Amino acid sequence: MTQHELDVILQGGEGYKVEFKRNINSDLAKELVAFANSSGGRVFIGIEDNGSISGVHVNNDLKSRVEASARDCDPSVRIELEAFNNVLIVSVPEGNDKPYRCTNGFYIRSGASSVKLSTQEIIEFIKTEGRIRFEDLHAPEVNFEASLDEIALKRFTSLSGISEVIGKDEMLINLGVLYSKQSLPVFNNAGILLFAKKPADILPHAIISCVLFKGNKKVHIIDRKILEFDLLTNIDQAVAFLERHLNLSYEIKNIRRSEILEIPKNVIREAIINAVAHRDYFERGANVVVEIYDGRVEISNPGGLPKGLKPENFGKHSLARNPLIAGLLHRCNYIEKAGTGIQRMRDGMKDAGLPEPIFEFSQFFTVIFQRKAALAAQWTKELKVRPDKLRRLMELMQILYSGNRLDIETFAAKNHTSGRSIRKDLEFLQEKGWVLSSGITKSKSYHLTEIGKQKAADIQVQ
Repeated sequence: MTQHELDVILQGGEGYKVEFKRNINSDLAKELVAFANSSGGRVFIGIEDNGSISGVHVNNDLKSRVEASARDCDPSVRIELEAFNNVLIVSVPEGNDKPYRCTNGFYIRSGASSVKLSTQEIIEFIKTEGRIRFEDLHAPEVNFEASLDEIALKRFTSLSGISEVIGKDEMLINLGVLYSKQSLPVFNNAGILLFAKKPADILPHAIISCVLFKGNKKVHIIDRKILEFDLLTNIDQAVAFLERHLNLSYEIKNIRRSEILEIPKNVIREAIINAVAHRDYFERGANVVVEIYDGRVEISNPGGLPKGLKPENFGKHSLARNPLIAGLLHRCNYIEKAGTGIQRMRDGMKDAGLPEPIFEFSQFFTVIFQRKAALAAQWTKELKVRPDKLRRLMELMQILYSGNRLDIETFAAKNHTSGRSIRKDLEFLQEKGWVLSSGITKSKSYHLTEIGKQKAADIQVQ
């Protein structure tokens, strides 16, 4: 360890492979098993969460306590200790005997955090851990010096707040994307996706295909763009494609005019980042696809839910398929916080007065956004209601169509209204002939009529 290297790590902050701790406490074992269960990493003892050095007295007693924490894990975690000035660095290689646990349970690394696994997640972890992660595979056939995109690297370090105080090789090694093989620097696949000049020349399936269709079917293509850049540029260009083809409205406040995209920009950006970060890169016959229709936008990626994440826990728990890539996107502030993207998409659509996004997962993961202009115009004309009531009615139809239980009081609280108002909404849909009820008063249950099912189905495919 050199002072320059430590400065870079401090500026970069905590990440997928870096953890700061002020001193030794009961949480140390948690961090050790999380790194051993993931791709390895380093714990820096004597550093505050904000990256400032508080320091510790590095002596044999401190080292013995760290070694005891590693031995007490089950199985024991291999570690290497290095003292630099008043900081103790604990290096943890990826374990060969997964899963590892400490007294408090089993943990894995997710972004810059160590996350505890549930019983079901532990079972799935054990079943699938033998599989090699695509992002960690080395690419010795790729000439590092010739393929490195200096512009992409400078952009990443700038976004991450990392000063170029050490050589690029050391920086990339610290980021976990570069290794030394027979004394030569070698990218892994994560490094190629983020920092190679032409990633698609090496990994042809790692592209984003953007398509604009006429109408609501995959028939007539109006515009198409294939994005073959580094990961960050691909994300930005895909967002730009959507901005170019979605409708804009304008709002004037304090003499300033602001543009409002019909589907909020932060929502579509979140969806594209999610598709890129969590796609199955082992699937070489498909790629991330952005499709624009008259009434909807679909963003899909190969690979359904990661193994271990059950449909009922979708949006509540996070299990990264590509934790290193997700960690790097978090480091450069493209991902705000692990596990919150789905809820941010839902909240963004609600704030815009649009139905929640529809999530579908089988061999592909797909998120569907209803376009505001087409959808609102159709339903407003037919129902003749205010925008706030229109949004509630559409959400009610979607819930009943999905077969999920409708909890009126919970739905009312979510929409900042009363249960009485929601029951009036349901009565309105009954008068339209779209909904039927059974039972009495507050114990009533609701379901769609045949006409209602067709109307709700039209929402799904609009």
